[in-house]
Amino acid sequence: MIEYLGCEIVYENPKPHVRSRHGYFPGMVKLPSGELVTLFVLGEAFEAANSTTYVTRSQDSGKTWHLQSQLYDRLRLGPNTSDQFKPAVLADGSLVAIGYRFHRNDPEQPIAIESTGGFQPGDNVASFSNDEGRTWTPPELIPRTYPEVIEVSGPAVRTTSGDLLAIGALFHLPDGTNPSGPLGVLLRSKDHGRTWSDNELFCNYGGLTPFEARLCEMQPGRMVVIFWAYDSIHHAHLPNHITVSHDNGATWSTPVSTGHMGQSSNLLWLGGEKLLSCHAHRGADPGLYVRIVDFSNDEWKPVEEKLVWGSNIGQQTHDGQAVDRMFASMRFGQPSWVRLSEDEFLLVHWSIEDGQGRIRAHRLRVRV
Repeated sequence: MIEYLGCEIVYENPKPHVRSRHGYFPGMVKLPSGELVTLFVLGEAFEAANSTTYVTRSQDSGKTWHLQSQLYDRLRLGPNTSDQFKPAVLADGSLVAIGYRFHRNDPEQPIAIESTGGFQPGDNVASFSNDEGRTWTPPELIPRTYPEVIEVSGPAVRTTSGDLLAIGALFHLPDGTNPSGPLGVLLRSKDHGRTWSDNELFCNYGGLTPFEARLCEMQPGRMVVIFWAYDSIHHAHLPNHITVSHDNGATWSTPVSTGHMGQSSNLLWLGGEKLLSCHAHRGADPGLYVRIVDFSNDEWKPVEEKLVWGSNIGQQTHDGQAVDRMFASMRFGQPSWVRLSEDEFLLVHWSIEDGQGRIRAHRLRVRV
């Protein structure tokens, strides 16, 4: 049911002996033309102040890639920030990229502030392209009613209703406080991403912080969110959790565990009651796992799994590890799917190998 077909490199530093350039946090889309476009973060280190989003593209279903350019002229347009965006295709074929950026007034300071457990100040932002991702608008601020930056680390999802939905947890303020609480915020746009509301929640339960949340629509109005669950009360990393909506995201079920000790994860609807999931596992068996899941009655029932990448890479994060420190120990993550045909898929993620941050794409055939 899951057949591994091979792996391509989306990005790696062509001259690591000359300069430090690492790729992280990819997001890939298939355009109506069939071309693939990937946005990813490029910088000299994991939390480098010069990190910014780049565009790369493929005209042969991901076999070869051409690095295009920065998403926007970061130095000219300012302020001094490091950013990350994820792309989505709109109904008319144009693109919207949504994400966040941190202000880097002191380039020697990391994003995560070890002395407080907080994060640098920042903004939620969006950018648009009307020419298949060749040029993009300067980042446009998404106003928030929360003082905290929303961790929108996945793409917006265009639902059957026509709404765009994006989701994320809340980063702590620079002083380490989280005045709004460990919430999962749902952003909704009814005008193709030009304006957004943030007055809905997808998770507000028992102190769970839903990091790296990803949204998938199955049948019209039936949404599933999977996230990296962090117990903010007991300071413990939990298995990936899911929550479900049957009314286009207006209300959500109580989150339940999948049983998979994953960090970032992702979902794709295969049709009927089947989901295709991917998980960046931590703990004793780290690696990138793929599963076919029977989701009948909103119950998580894996029917097949496959280890796609990673062995002997070392434990990723630990129970009790502070949120501001866990980023430094991560070696891979943010897997996501692109469907190339009825049964062929690309699974893209970042990884640190031989000291280099690379973007990989694994080609799989999945039959159900």
